[in-house]
Amino acid sequence: MPINPVELYSQSLPQNGIPFHSLDIALEHAEDKLNGTLLELNYNPTLHPSETSRETGKWDTSKLDRYEWTSGFFSGSLWYMYKITGDENWKEFAESWTEDLEDAATISYDHDTGFRIFNSFGNGYKLLKNRSYYSVLLRGANTLSNRYNPTIGAIKSWDWLDTANFPVIIDNLMNLELLFWTADTIENEELYNQALSHADLSLTHHMRDDGSTYHIVDFSDEGTVLKKFTTQGCNSTAPGCGDRSVWARGQAWAVYGFTMIYRFTNEDRFLQAAIKASDYFIENLPEDRVPIYDFLEPVPSVRSKDASASAIVASGLFELYSYTKNVLYFNTAVDILESLTSDNYSTINSDSNAILKKSTIHRGKGNVGTSYADYYYLEAIIRYMELVQSDFPNIEPEIKLYLDQNYPNPFNNSTLIYYSTEQEGRVELAIYDYTGRLVQTLVDRSLPSGNYNILFNSSGLPSGIYFYVLRSNKQTLSKKMTLLK
Repeated sequence: MPINPVELYSQSLPQNGIPFHSLDIALEHAEDKLNGTLLELNYNPTLHPSETSRETGKWDTSKLDRYEWTSGFFSGSLWYMYKITGDENWKEFAESWTEDLEDAATISYDHDTGFRIFNSFGNGYKLLKNRSYYSVLLRGANTLSNRYNPTIGAIKSWDWLDTANFPVIIDNLMNLELLFWTADTIENEELYNQALSHADLSLTHHMRDDGSTYHIVDFSDEGTVLKKFTTQGCNSTAPGCGDRSVWARGQAWAVYGFTMIYRFTNEDRFLQAAIKASDYFIENLPEDRVPIYDFLEPVPSVRSKDASASAIVASGLFELYSYTKNVLYFNTAVDILESLTSDNYSTINSDSNAILKKSTIHRGKGNVGTSYADYYYLEAIIRYMELVQSDFPNIEPEIKLYLDQNYPNPFNNSTLIYYSTEQEGRVELAIYDYTGRLVQTLVDRSLPSGNYNILFNSSGLPSGIYFYVLRSNKQTLSKKMTLLK
């Protein structure tokens, strides 16, 4: 249900802030194209669109599986449409496409767990508080954490790049959100410190003095920098490029990423990094507010536009405005949304089911639609609506009797157990050994419906298999856990 912009403009625009006049057009168009994608995919939730074919405008059928780094964006867009409209149909589609991605939480060969899992299960959990989604988020964070190298102080981005030893890419900032969020939610200092260390390393080595960024920094096993280069921007080995490159989408990741990191850390150095990265991006924007794919591309024939970079930046700038109150960031984000909603970048007069056109995957592959451009475009719209205090439909969390797998598992000494109660009543949570002997009662009292967690300390118990059992309102759930000492 499109929002009436007249009502929005009478609300809380910042002083000297400009309204997003095309909001109703943008929402109606997004809803139409998401419906078109569902139809194009034959409503098959195992298919996750990534990019469109330049020849047909349809979603590329070779890049539809859950293992693509982009697989979480379409389900994330479905959750955003549910948040905007409150329409239960969008919720059902979002649930189907999200749940197909559960196995992606254990994909361990790259850093993109956050893109796959946090955009899908994370957005679903924020709306519904579904504890099964929470469990998947914990597994995803554990997978990502296992790629952290304490000697280097960073998460390895890719295993497959044969021209680098330990590549860390600017995109990796985005996946830190899964670690920071999980660390904050379960109060895990180790996850927080890993994310913070990676953020600091990227701040030191990815950013140039002028606020621009490198795409890739490669490290030795001892943590020294071997080289800095790009593969998706103006590739260092391509004719006319040389060593200097400012990949527009990478710059957008820096704007968004350092702003998000400031949200979790409240450390001023990250806010200043976000400001520097944003100022560089804004100062180098063309009149239509959408850059070419690399700000320094020297060859006119490959200067394709990248709408995805602008969509990412628009979302990041709205959050950055919330911390700085610099209206330049708010107004630039609105200008970007207006441009992306125009015929120049919107597919409103196209058969393509992407929402936006004219994104660039890498040098020489431009003028395509992408699921991530669409996702951040919708997110930017939502952030605009939140800043001007739009009314969103009331979405009630779905709290059911649920028992999570303890975390961590196996464990040594202590582990957290998460559970939900569907209705008010007597709740018992108890630990048993493998013979069925009661070891400890953790909870035995009346509780209102809601989500809970409790720490189980195994001091004095031997290694082995234990069971924890939740009983409430004549229902019983149980799970197995392993104590290793």
